[in-house]
Amino acid sequence: MPKLAILSNVTIDMVSMSLKKEYEVYQPSGFDAWQQEILDSQSGLYCFKPEAVYILLYADKYNEKTGQMVLWEESIRQISVNLPQIPIFVSSIYIKEQSVRSYGEIGDADKKKGEWMDTLRRLRQEGMEVYLLPVEETAACIGYNHFYSNKMWYVGNMPFSIVGIKAIVELIKESYHSIKGMRKKCMAVDLDGTLWGGVIGEDGVDGIILSSHKEGQRFKDVQKLLLDMKNHGVILAVLSKNNQEDVEEVFEMHPHMLLKKEDFIALEINWNSKAENIKRLADRLNIGLDAFVFLDDNPAEREQMRAMCPEVAVLDFPKDTSMLAGTVEDAYIRYFKTLGSTREDSLKTLMYQRNIKRAEVKEQTGSLDEYLRKLGIQADIHIMTSKEEKRVVQLINKTNQFNLTTKRYSKDEVLRLAESSDSVVVTAAMSDIFGDEGIVAVMILKFDGAKAKIDSFLMSCRVMGRKLEDVMVSAVGDWLRTTRPEVLRLNAPYIKTKKNAPVEELYEKLGFSLKRRIGDENREGFMKEYTILLKDMDVMKSVYKSVRAFK
Repeated sequence: MPKLAILSNVTIDMVSMSLKKEYEVYQPSGFDAWQQEILDSQSGLYCFKPEAVYILLYADKYNEKTGQMVLWEESIRQISVNLPQIPIFVSSIYIKEQSVRSYGEIGDADKKKGEWMDTLRRLRQEGMEVYLLPVEETAACIGYNHFYSNKMWYVGNMPFSIVGIKAIVELIKESYHSIKGMRKKCMAVDLDGTLWGGVIGEDGVDGIILSSHKEGQRFKDVQKLLLDMKNHGVILAVLSKNNQEDVEEVFEMHPHMLLKKEDFIALEINWNSKAENIKRLADRLNIGLDAFVFLDDNPAEREQMRAMCPEVAVLDFPKDTSMLAGTVEDAYIRYFKTLGSTREDSLKTLMYQRNIKRAEVKEQTGSLDEYLRKLGIQADIHIMTSKEEKRVVQLINKTNQFNLTTKRYSKDEVLRLAESSDSVVVTAAMSDIFGDEGIVAVMILKFDGAKAKIDSFLMSCRVMGRKLEDVMVSAVGDWLRTTRPEVLRLNAPYIKTKKNAPVEELYEKLGFSLKRRIGDENREGFMKEYTILLKDMDVMKSVYKSVRAFK
């Protein structure tokens, strides 16, 4: 089970108990003992070795200690030093204004909350793995009187109501999913009644509801949210039963249409089943159905999607469309929100659009080699540079299908692997006639004398099927023979997960020999260990336009 540590200056037993169904949870014994726990290097916290730490802080309005935020900051700095590879989520804080004051007195609660946010921002800028857990913002959405409970506070020093506890538990679960790369990839949306009000085929461009005021603004706000999501790496697709010409007229002519055709990875506009359309789209994009979230105002379409594609996350459409923007925002938080974004995220839609063009070229060619030659692929395989660290960490923690061991490493762990004489982090960049794909693959090698092991080997699903794995393994073999003559053999494990079946036989296809099997092959965690003598590895041959390796 995943291991989480929950620290707080108030009683949070009910939060921990709610999480223990799905997680192994560590909570310090004793009330408000979290700072002592951090300072003691031999404490249970460090022996527990959590995968993530959550610090829930409450600024007691009636017993505010002078300088407590400074002490909080010092403790967070200390735990960041003691657990450098672990993400630390720290709550935003709620400070209620003192009610006993005149109308002429101006409180400073907002100022103090702002100072705390500045503190967390500063810790991030200093390179610490500190992230905001938006507790106060969630309380504001739910309503402070529902989120907090005076009775619970006075009875047991727990300020949160049952509603508040449930919300905090959900925040923790959502953030953990972000850590482990358990995010969706594509938001598939309907048009009529979803991106605008009305039916384009009946109302025409001038008759649909979409504007900067009143009812039309709710749909424009939805479009703005989707556009923001696209710029943060979410790919968008349209699934609509409509006439193509009518829809194109909206995109081209309506003055309040924020989303453009180029913002979508695909526009599936026809009279076919949306479930069949999404299946075809998944095949074209080379992603699973479980990577999709579906938004549609028609309950019959939603039920058909649930029945035919149970892997797809189908959103409940609000009866009141004034709540639609909130539904989309909640979907982002629940399914798409990540710890950070990279340059590749902002270009993700463009990259997938290029993949669709590549698929069209593939359909016109008679063989895989001919297809790869037409693409004019250029590969650059090299030791990771400092500019690539963020992208490498993202790939390691998000990639599931083409991932031989699915080991997850934090930024600090990747840096240590890169700096160690006993390991090396190799990256691969790719480009072709359609454009630059950026860094798309990572291999981590570990050394022990004359032995070398592929600890991790992973590749973006966008470039699967282009033989980069063959080129990369061959290039690494050439490099090892040249730079580490003492290494005679390369070992490589495969560890089974729910999603990495596409690469289960990869090493066999690359000429490795199976040494042994460990565990139940029908269960996750089943391992196959492979090996190959470096002298038996094929010299690099490919149909790529060029391969630059370790230069």
